[in-house]
Amino acid sequence: MKIPSLRIFLGLLSFALAGGCAVAAAASVAPAPDALQTIADRQLIRELLDRYGNVHDSGTPEQYADLFTDDGEIAVAAGAPPVVKGRTALLAQARRDHERFSETLADGRQTSIMRHLISNAEITVTAPEAATGTCYVTTIVRKGDVGPAILSLSRYTDRYVKQAGRWRIARREITIEFGDARLGRELGFTR
Repeated sequence: MKIPSLRIFLGLLSFALAGGCAVAAAASVAPAPDALQTIADRQLIRELLDRYGNVHDSGTPEQYADLFTDDGEIAVAAGAPPVVKGRTALLAQARRDHERFSETLADGRQTSIMRHLISNAEITVTAPEAATGTCYVTTIVRKGDVGPAILSLSRYTDRYVKQAGRWRIARREITIEFGDARLGRELGFTR
């Protein structure tokens, strides 16, 4: 009778020791609080990118401007001067886009003729309230009987700022890497 009790005791002891070692090992490889914050910030910025695509296509001008800092800017080409700067200009740009790129469906609802598909995001948190990043954006268009078709593949190069606990775009540089000029002309994007 004593041998089974001893076996049970030794088994429980080794289980407890192994569990303690596992806990100690896990504690020694647990990410530092800064690393966890960086992971959270990168995820929040990724969600900002996804929200940008949705809001650009079907949100309000106010929702669009809210994605940016109050002095946020958009430039077309890396290092270029901004073509849009500040909340008032962002609101105006969103209104122009809604006017130019929407159509009325058979049921009377308005919809954008574009969809912005954002992918391949690389985000670097450079400070507790600053980050940079790049991503691809594939612009799909459909207007009347034309499309859906790929209009362009572009790269966004961004600077992000955290304000009041929320990440926003401070500067977006848009570089069109590939585009369908014929389709752009046909849809009235270019002349």
